[in-house]
Amino acid sequence: MNFAAIIHAMTFDGQDPLPLPTALATLRGCGFESVMLMSIPGRPALTADSVPDACLLDLGRSDLAEVRRICDDTGMQVIGLYGSGIDPSTEDAFDAGVGHLRDASTVARELGCRHVGHSGGRAPTPGLAVEAKLPLLRRLAHIVDTVAEEFDDMYFAVDAHYHGTVESVADCEQYLRELSCPRAGILLNTGHMTTCGEDGWELLDRHPERVPVIGWKDHRPDPEGRRAFLSVQLGTGETPLDRYVKSARNHHADRVHVINVEHAPMEDKAAALQASLQYMCALQAAT
Repeated sequence: MNFAAIIHAMTFDGQDPLPLPTALATLRGCGFESVMLMSIPGRPALTADSVPDACLLDLGRSDLAEVRRICDDTGMQVIGLYGSGIDPSTEDAFDAGVGHLRDASTVARELGCRHVGHSGGRAPTPGLAVEAKLPLLRRLAHIVDTVAEEFDDMYFAVDAHYHGTVESVADCEQYLRELSCPRAGILLNTGHMTTCGEDGWELLDRHPERVPVIGWKDHRPDPEGRRAFLSVQLGTGETPLDRYVKSARNHHADRVHVINVEHAPMEDKAAALQASLQYMCALQAAT
């Protein structure tokens, strides 16, 4: 397994202060050689004449030749693209969801990567039974199948996320049953599985080919109760990362691995990411 970073790791609690070149150079200094970029509709666009003070961008409106140049200059390979704005909450949102996922897939192809992670919308409440989510799961699968048919060289992975349409292992299993495209599946977010009390590695054991992205995160409860979880330096939380590594090593799937530490303040971010990468490399060697 080769561990990349997701660009979201260079933000904190709604703060997105670093231009893309600075964010990528920081990740390179932490030891990462590859990155999953994000494209978020409505965020700033990057052009040759304008580099925003942000690394979460609307890449669909950006100059991708300039994005590629920045990545090359910082020595970072783009190994995946995460697209936001996919929301299956209503039938009326279907066309918008297809458009956002199509735009993200186009960006991914132009940046030379084949793995598209994507949002899946929010459920009405956390912990909702899978039966209550069936309309959402079916609409989401229809959105993804529609776009996947146009991009037959791409892998698609919905973010399994606390309070999300796809949240539990049961949600993931049902979503896979609703999909027609065999290249579409789950972005297995290890931290969110912990927050939801789920044994997420079971998906790797049962459906390895349907997990094209693993998001390596480590969660623990927020002692102040302000958040549903804290995303902390890997190896310092409650996520059984060794169990996920064991399952992920049992087969050879076409998969990318991305590390994120959300809740380290910006002044501690580089140290936390460097330590997280070192921890995962050591864990992989020992498992």
